[in-house]
Amino acid sequence: MLYDFKKDMLYCKIVLNMSDNVFASFLGVSRMTLNRIENSLETPSFELLSSFYCKAYEKGINLNRLKEEMHSSSLPSGHILLFHGAKEDLIGDPSTKFSKKNKDFGQGFYLGETYMQSDSFVVENEKSCIYMFDFDASKARIKEYTISNEWMLLIAYFRGRLKDYANSRYLKQLLEELADIDVVIAPIADNTMYQTLDEFLEGKITDLQCLNALSASRLGKQYVFLNDHVIKDALSPLEKCFYCKSERHDYRLYRLKESEIGKNKVKLALREYAGKGRYIEDLLDEEN
Repeated sequence: MLYDFKKDMLYCKIVLNMSDNVFASFLGVSRMTLNRIENSLETPSFELLSSFYCKAYEKGINLNRLKEEMHSSSLPSGHILLFHGAKEDLIGDPSTKFSKKNKDFGQGFYLGETYMQSDSFVVENEKSCIYMFDFDASKARIKEYTISNEWMLLIAYFRGRLKDYANSRYLKQLLEELADIDVVIAPIADNTMYQTLDEFLEGKITDLQCLNALSASRLGKQYVFLNDHVIKDALSPLEKCFYCKSERHDYRLYRLKESEIGKNKVKLALREYAGKGRYIEDLLDEEN
C-alpha cells in the first residue's frame, strides 16, 4: 500500500487555503513537478514525503489524526477503526505468520484502537508508518479481557513464564476458552508492566498489587487477530500514514511525561495494596 500523498496534499491546501503556486513553493518543488505528482506521472521521493509531512505538522496540521477522525466518522455501524504500527512497510497481506510466538497472546496480527496508541511502538524507527484498517466485528468470534487475573496470567503464559504451573486446572481452563476465538481484545502491556509482572510471578507481590500497578500504563486496548482467515474476512486496509520526524519527536516527549505518571502510580499501588490479595502459588496451585 502506498501513501495517499495526493489526498494529503489536497487536505493541506484546503486547511492552509493555498493556491497551487503557493503550495508548490511550500512543498519546495516547481509547479510542473507538483502537476506531475498530482497526475500520478511522478512518484515523490522519501525525502520529499518527509519534508512535506514535517512542514504540514509544524504548521499545526496533524494529517494522521485528521484522517483518523475522517475514517472513524464514516465507518458503517458495527465496524471499528484499528491501527497497526510498522517499523517499515508491510510486505504482502497482513498475516499471523510474521509475528513472534512469545507476544502477549501468542502469534497473531496485533492492532491498536487509536492512532497515538499504535505509533508508540514504532516511534524510534525513521521509516516507520501507521496503517489504518476497517474491522467488521460481525465476522469474528471475539473475546474481551479487562485488567484482571485472567488477562495477567494469559500474558505470562504466552510469554513463557508459567512453565512451572503447566498442570494448573485454572490455567488450562483459561486456554480452553481461547480455543475457538478469532480476535482477542485486551489491555496493552508495555515493558514497564513486564517488570511488575515478573515481581508477581516471582512471588514478591500479590495479584492486587500487580493489577493495580499494571493499570498505570493507560495504553488502551489491543486487538489480536489469531488466524489468517479472520484477517482476510473481517479486516480491510484503509490508509497508510507517514510518521514524520517532527511528530515522532513530540510523541517521545508525550510518552516520557506519561511514563513518569505511570511509574509514580506503580509505587503507590505497591504500597497501597501490600499484603492484600493472593500470590501466584495461591492462584495456580495444581489443585486449583
